Amino acid sequence: MCWNLFFLLGPLCACVAYLAVVRPLGLAPAARWWAGLCLAAFSLKFTWFSLAGGSKFVPEMPEWTIHVLSVPYDFVLILAALGVAWAIARQVAPRRRERPGTEGGNGFTRRRVIAGALACVASGTSVKGVYDGRRLPDVVEVPLEFPDLPPEFDGYRVAQISDLHVSAAARADRTAGVVRLVNACDPDLIAITGDVVDGMAERRMDDVAPLAGLRARDGVVGCTGNHEYYGSGWNRWRVIFRDLGMRVLENERMLLRRGDATLAILGENDPVSRDSGIHAAAALVPDGAFRILLAHRPTRLAEHAACGVRLQLSGHTHGGAVLGIDRLVAQANEGHVRGLYREHGMSLYVNSGTGQWAGFPTRLGVCPEISLLVLRRQSRG
Repeated sequence: MCWNLFFLLGPLCACVAYLAVVRPLGLAPAARWWAGLCLAAFSLKFTWFSLAGGSKFVPEMPEWTIHVLSVPYDFVLILAALGVAWAIARQVAPRRRERPGTEGGNGFTRRRVIAGALACVASGTSVKGVYDGRRLPDVVEVPLEFPDLPPEFDGYRVAQISDLHVSAAARADRTAGVVRLVNACDPDLIAITGDVVDGMAERRMDDVAPLAGLRARDGVVGCTGNHEYYGSGWNRWRVIFRDLGMRVLENERMLLRRGDATLAILGENDPVSRDSGIHAAAALVPDGAFRILLAHRPTRLAEHAACGVRLQLSGHTHGGAVLGIDRLVAQANEGHVRGLYREHGMSLYVNSGTGQWAGFPTRLGVCPEISLLVLRRQSRG
């Protein structure tokens, strides 16, 4: 139901943009008709995805086509939002009549100038949003201090990537770029917190292949995300990820030792799998081990804290993707959207997403991210 509403968002915004921006301009009937037709065509991106191949969730078409279709789609959404704000401003502000001489022979009224400005802002913002959704991520270094971190793991470096969403909209060249950035962090461990790929293995093999180049002293470990189960053939991908050198922890634990100290990495299946929980795995962790949990969604902190987790690494939210919308995303994820949180005696770090889903390859004010988490032993003094 939620996804059906999401796919209706574009046509709804096209109607809003027409009523709030086009209709008040008093254009000739033919001009209004063409403007409405263009807005409608722009808003049907997911329909074009389905017609061209693949599905609404996983479009299968040339990469540039997905981005070209995404720009006008975003234009409609942004223009609708600006149009609503303009309509409210017209109602709140004192009414002013056009003074004689303000309308020239070519009809440049104040209202048309404002509408043109809104269209320019929406155009520029949509191009910027798709560019930021496609570009390589920033590396964000996050120092984390814990009084109970074993001294043997002081300075331990974990590079986290999440929501890579390798797809027709993010091909092998982008995957290789991410691998270069991660390896340059010189991590002890690489943690991948779900949503690695969109699409069946036979279509995405070449695009995920660069992940085999990831290098860390203690290897590459991950957990499943919701997109792993959305028609991508998880049973097949499980084998492929293992062949690429990634150990996916499905409600399991991995132990890393430095002398007598133990670092326990727990991985939890995404709840959409209907098999999600770390209680059994946590019970197998030795007493005194420092516990890090990889869980795709930044939720269930109280439950995880009860299992002795000291640090949870999550993704899923894409940082909200767009400033303003991020507040709504936070409410759907127990108040968490991006960055560091400290609750229930543990820490949670939410990665803003290393990639972006092909269905909405847009970011505004929220950059893609590789997190470099540096663990430090906090002085008790």
